[in-house]
Amino acid sequence: MPNAEQPVFTIVTASFNALDGLRRTVESVAAQDHSAVEHIVIDGGSSDGTRAYLEEMGDRVRWISEPDEGIGDALNKGIAMASGDYILVLQAEDVFVDNGALGRVAGELVDRGRHGRIDVAAFDVILDFGDRRVLRKARPLSFLSDFKMTCPHQGMFVSRALYEKIGGFDATYRVAMDYEWLLRARNAGARLLAFDRVVAIMPATGVSTRTDWPSVSHRLSEDRRLQAQHARNAAGRAVNRVFWMVYRPFKQVKSRIGSRASAA
Repeated sequence: MPNAEQPVFTIVTASFNALDGLRRTVESVAAQDHSAVEHIVIDGGSSDGTRAYLEEMGDRVRWISEPDEGIGDALNKGIAMASGDYILVLQAEDVFVDNGALGRVAGELVDRGRHGRIDVAAFDVILDFGDRRVLRKARPLSFLSDFKMTCPHQGMFVSRALYEKIGGFDATYRVAMDYEWLLRARNAGARLLAFDRVVAIMPATGVSTRTDWPSVSHRLSEDRRLQAQHARNAAGRAVNRVFWMVYRPFKQVKSRIGSRASAA
């Protein structure tokens, strides 16, 4: 069970040839004023100097550097190494909103944890496009979760006990592994609490934020597959089929309009 007095956090970061971004993430974790934290970096065998950098970090970071089967596989390696009460995934380039972020999360867990177990503590995340920022809210598990990812993974503090119960990420998903995991957690009866507080900033550079149609199409295909996989009953599957008859064409038109506007 998580330590109610001083929760220990494990931050897991997957990285591949992203040394500059990894530096920012490592520095952000190291600057936190909450001392009970370990940082695990899983590098996919980078050729950009990442290994040498990690060696320089000494005991500030636990790490391995070896080829993997994608982000899901890398994150699962990190989760298996974790010793903290709660695990947070921060990818290379992701940073905490400020140096007090983990301390505030710890306070919320201690305060709300008195009223029952917390399997997932979900916080808001800022998506940084460079010229603008967008707030991605963490929302409670609900009917809406059947149709979209409702909690950005950079804000999800997951109890290690829950990972041990339901497993890590399904590595057959290349983009939507966090969404698939969230629906699996919901169906297993996980208790998720959403907090109206920003914890992290993620740059809009990852595959999940691309707006070109091939990227969007792949993401939609994974979403449709996992939603069908985790539908809770026949009615849910029927609603899901109708939803996708409308939603995919809508997203295709939206992507093409966006591409034309960018090219103009």
